Amino acid sequence: MSLQPHIRQLKPRNESTVNHVGKVQKLYESATDAAKEMEYVLVDAAGGDSGKKVYPKLEPYAQKKFDSALDLGKHIIDGIGLTNKGGFMAATGDITKKKWSDGTPQWTGGNRTPKTDIVLGDRKVSLKKGSSQLMSGGPDESMSTYRTAVENTSSFDLTNLAKEVEDGITNLLPSTVGEFMGGVDLQKSGGTVYKDTKRKKGKLGDVAPGTFDKDTVLKAADDHNLLLKKKFADLFTENIEFKKNFVYEAMTGAVKFDKGPAAADWFLVVDFDGTFEMNEVKSANDPYVSKVLSKVKPDVKFKSTAVKKKIDGVKNQKTGHYRFWSVVGLGYTAAVKNLNNAYEDYENGELLQEGFFDKVGKIFKKFTQFLSRVFTKMKEFITSSVSNMAEFLGVEPEITFDNNISWD
Repeated sequence: MSLQPHIRQLKPRNESTVNHVGKVQKLYESATDAAKEMEYVLVDAAGGDSGKKVYPKLEPYAQKKFDSALDLGKHIIDGIGLTNKGGFMAATGDITKKKWSDGTPQWTGGNRTPKTDIVLGDRKVSLKKGSSQLMSGGPDESMSTYRTAVENTSSFDLTNLAKEVEDGITNLLPSTVGEFMGGVDLQKSGGTVYKDTKRKKGKLGDVAPGTFDKDTVLKAADDHNLLLKKKFADLFTENIEFKKNFVYEAMTGAVKFDKGPAAADWFLVVDFDGTFEMNEVKSANDPYVSKVLSKVKPDVKFKSTAVKKKIDGVKNQKTGHYRFWSVVGLGYTAAVKNLNNAYEDYENGELLQEGFFDKVGKIFKKFTQFLSRVFTKMKEFITSSVSNMAEFLGVEPEITFDNNISWD
């Protein structure tokens, strides 16, 4: 029986609004939590005691390929040869009290967060998964890292660009409460400030777009951050030895922690599918430092935290205002995918080796197989029923019937 006589018109489907930003944020938070649990899993898999018995955030990722998160951990630990070697979570570090030749302290920053995430056997390991931060330090931490890199660079011109970078670090925004409500992004684009930001509950106030530019202190600091970011990138390009030394100290904390327990000397890059890469880093000239150099990008940005105070007798109530300060960061994409590896082979002059074409061929084959599966599923869905066809096209039939029954 044909539906055509009963279809008067086609109208667009009523679309529901989907908070894609919220979904992405939840996925990011979930992956971040899972990456943290990877530290516990690896310690336990090596025969140590992380203090954790379950890994709820990591399990969904691990079980795509392994029976459990612990099995994923054992696969990695076995692969790096540390089965039954023991392990533990790293503790906060002791900052060096040594001085440079001119009598000034080698380190003036006070952040004791270790560069070592976990200790596996006798290896002080910094664990990386996906996009990571090698450092994110305020004026004192950043200046100490800068000074360390300068002291260890054989040829360095402390005038012109280098002096501008040094002055730029000195003039980073210290801890400052914003004049208006909201964080940087909200002040720039406009929106509502809530007591509970995630669930958007407890409205504190509305912020108009462009409010950020009215706070002269933050606006000047933001302009300073952008300019210093560019100068840092230019200095890295101008002096590769300096960049190596800066990145090495940011990675390991070798000077900051005087090569003690909090200073990392191994870097373990992992993924949830069980792939891993383990590299020892004992100096700025080690091959792994050179390998990551092109993937490290300097950044200068704001960090912030909500201002809280006692309101109506209740402590720690959000006021809607934020405290801001500027930091120098080094972003690093730890997960190096196959296509990047193939491209590096080309850059290293290995274009004519069979391995290069094998890599490219495998990548292309996987991609075409993926597209084939997608189109097959689409075809099956669309052709299985009229309703599926309408859903795919984004339309709804408006159907009417003649309710008068004839008994002739």
